[in-house]
Amino acid sequence: MSTGGAGGKPVNPFVVPHFDRGPLRPLRPFEHPEHEGFYVDVCGFAAALDWAESAFDDFTELARGGYVLVAGESGCGKSAMVNRLADRVRAGLVGIGLRAHVIDLTAAVEEQERSVDQRVNLVCKRLLPALQRNTGLLRPGAAALWQHNDDPRLIFPELETALEPAAAAVVLLPTPGDLVLEVVRYAKMFSSPRVVFLAESSLLGDSLMEIEEELEDFRPPVVVQMQTLSARDVDRFVDDRLSRHAGSGVYPRVSPEGLRTLAMISPSVKTLQRAAHGTFKMLRDQGADYSPAYAVTAEDFRRWLAGQLGPRGPRGGSR
Repeated sequence: MSTGGAGGKPVNPFVVPHFDRGPLRPLRPFEHPEHEGFYVDVCGFAAALDWAESAFDDFTELARGGYVLVAGESGCGKSAMVNRLADRVRAGLVGIGLRAHVIDLTAAVEEQERSVDQRVNLVCKRLLPALQRNTGLLRPGAAALWQHNDDPRLIFPELETALEPAAAAVVLLPTPGDLVLEVVRYAKMFSSPRVVFLAESSLLGDSLMEIEEELEDFRPPVVVQMQTLSARDVDRFVDDRLSRHAGSGVYPRVSPEGLRTLAMISPSVKTLQRAAHGTFKMLRDQGADYSPAYAVTAEDFRRWLAGQLGPRGPRGGSR
């Protein structure tokens, strides 16, 4: 595998454009279109995406309103999948003549222990200002809703009339606290034409049956299930990153033993990205042999891990 190019400049092949300082941030194709090409089929991504897109086949139907839930274990790439689906929904709505924008409210709730009412109120309070910032989404007369922007019972039912006739919103919600109650609340009480909600959760199990029972007479959510990371996923991810950056500069390969160790210390795609990015950065910073002639070893990955498990414990960003 060739890793030469760009005049021999050392590069980290696990850096994602726009996220040089934050290797653990999820891909955001609706904000950075080039991120779409950085998705790799790990944790069942391709099958999950196919399933979701089959549910989105009729965007005219989805434009009537909907709720999409991505479920899976911590670190399996749920946020990246939510962002990919948000971009896909936005593009699909644009394709049927709507002016659609992605509204990211995932940070609207900072404390998971808040009640469902408190959580929904916080989202509602931030929704109108977010819509207002996207020029052309709200009708001029929608300003009257501002006096009620902390009461979702008054705001959400009026979203259809508040939006411009050709406008639509794809809203990224915070991770649900009470999964069943919160999903049902949005899907049953706050559903609105031309508004599609997306969220993620590490919980599902029997909750899905409860949600379906609660929404028997309403539009059910589209549930997208992610899988756990496998050793084959690790090989596929590393091969993708080493191959795609072949023309950008020089960097080492990864030995077979290194791949096996990387799989052992990476229970999720989140930790996989962190370990690979961190180990390559460590080698480059330490002035090690950072060339295509070198193959990152199992010991290199262990040394990086030992550095993370020092006296102050694991270090890294959030996803």
